[in-house]
Amino acid sequence: MIRLGLFLLIMFLMVSCQPQTSPLPSLTVITTEGVQTKVVMQLEGDTAVFDITSPTGIGGANVQLSSGEWRPTVILRFHLNGLEEMTLTYGETATAVNISSTDSQIRQSVNDAPIDSSSPHWMKTVIRNEDGSAGQIPLENGTIEVNLPSDFHTQNPNSFHISWIDFYR
Repeated sequence: MIRLGLFLLIMFLMVSCQPQTSPLPSLTVITTEGVQTKVVMQLEGDTAVFDITSPTGIGGANVQLSSGEWRPTVILRFHLNGLEEMTLTYGETATAVNISSTDSQIRQSVNDAPIDSSSPHWMKTVIRNEDGSAGQIPLENGTIEVNLPSDFHTQNPNSFHISWIDFYR
């Protein structure tokens, strides 16, 4: 009897010591804009990845969180050849990423004012080839990954809107 009680106590302690993760985000609606535009969310540990395909190169999407919390890292993964402009709007904030078609230089702004990497609105942006190596515009088979800014998590909105234009359409 004592052994059973000790066993149950140990099991209880092991279960209660498991790392706690944020509740899974529950998306009521991902509405897309544009012909054949598709946005699919995948969870990868503490990261929510939104895979975005847009055959026409022009589109948009609204994402609504109905319960739970956003993951600490939220990535927009565009399957495009380039990104003339991507705009993220949440609350009263509108941030934009522009990638030059000639030298792959990344420029960003918030509410139409230029920003740099020290801004809480800055979105880490990575251009990747299909094999994971650093890519250049135009991408043949790769992705452009945009991390939502720290300000997004500070404001913790229940929804956001994205729109994009690929200059190689």
